[in-house]
Amino acid sequence: MHARTLITLAALWLGACLPEPQNVDFGACEEPPPGEVPATTPTYHRDVRPLLERECVNCHQDGGIGPLSLDGYAEAAMWSEVSLAAVERGDMPPWPPSSCCRELRHTRRLDPDDVEVLRSWIDAGTPIGDEADAPAPPAAPGLSRVDLEVMMPAPYTPTASLGPSDDLRCFLIDWPLDQVTYVTGIDVVPGQRELLHHAVIYSIPDAQAANYQALADADPKPGWSCPGGAPQSADAYVGGWVPGARAQDYPEGLGREVLPGSKLLLSAHYELSAGAAPDQSVLRFKLEDEVTTKVEGLAVFDPLWVTTRDMMIPAGEADVRHSYSYDPSAWFKLGQPIQVHDVALHMHEWGTKATLGIIRSTGEVECLLHIEHWDFDWQGEYFLEQPVELRLGDKLYVDCHFDNSAGNQPDGQQPRDLWWGDDMEMCIGSLLISS
Repeated sequence: MHARTLITLAALWLGACLPEPQNVDFGACEEPPPGEVPATTPTYHRDVRPLLERECVNCHQDGGIGPLSLDGYAEAAMWSEVSLAAVERGDMPPWPPSSCCRELRHTRRLDPDDVEVLRSWIDAGTPIGDEADAPAPPAAPGLSRVDLEVMMPAPYTPTASLGPSDDLRCFLIDWPLDQVTYVTGIDVVPGQRELLHHAVIYSIPDAQAANYQALADADPKPGWSCPGGAPQSADAYVGGWVPGARAQDYPEGLGREVLPGSKLLLSAHYELSAGAAPDQSVLRFKLEDEVTTKVEGLAVFDPLWVTTRDMMIPAGEADVRHSYSYDPSAWFKLGQPIQVHDVALHMHEWGTKATLGIIRSTGEVECLLHIEHWDFDWQGEYFLEQPVELRLGDKLYVDCHFDNSAGNQPDGQQPRDLWWGDDMEMCIGSLLISS
């Protein structure tokens, strides 16, 4: 086992000796004030098209993963009321983090004024307006520079392995560079944009690669089935991608180390409602030889959840809660402060809401990431607008809620007792940190 993983588990085990916090309150989320009604009647070209190009068209276009196209006046007008209803429910754009937890970079949320523009445009009969009034389109998403491209080793045609329309598959990809390199930006170019639902990328050191290669060799198809997603050790994590997210450089000065001889592990979630076709996606990286701040992975979960059935979610229970906290600075950095740059949460289909936060040594609590309405299909990672410092005595805290009632079962199956497992449930907070 990688030394970093042993240290991680040791810290988590020691943290398990501490009393588990219950009912930690991160504060209520107030509804944002309603938007202002536009002073003039919105038109498609002047007002609505810029919103759609900024937040919607990346997915909702011909050949995109979205189920309908909004790329053009006729399409936008046809689906206008459906689009507004999805926005008002909070389903679109898919941006699960709560707006009242912490400021995040690269948000995709429409603000209340944007919603009023859509509503007023529909009420006015979706006028098209003058194309000359349209502002310049937004800059094309992507990295500021692409230094390396690698491809899945062979095309893979997904088949439903989790329910009627989902497939989770892992692939090993050679890392071709023979010197220590720092990843400072990631993009994924799907071979089949309508199929690839999300992707997570890990760096597997040479000493561990043989374990994953054996899984790939044992499967006659490219890669291997990996329902849980991929490695448990947070130090392997490099980055993730979801449709609609704009590929962005990391914040200035940050970089994720990848060693020579490593393998990349691509964990790909395919959604097959549009059918199946061979996919051979491409990974793009912005790289630097040196960085000011080296980031590494850190996880928050109870190790007893992994080795026992302590994370029990009884059949039929509609709201089961599990939480855990520990102080990472005492074990990882010998009491030195830790900077948190990036946060994520992970559960499966039975998750309903989750929080990743800090319990300060003073007893104060701070939210890092809160997702009030969990959706297994829309998981992501989120860079903080400003890094947050952890000091000796502060605890990282993860809190997850699950619904295992009869009305919340994938594919209509009967409720069963659940605990930690690839085909059951998990509760993990993940961070990119520096010292």
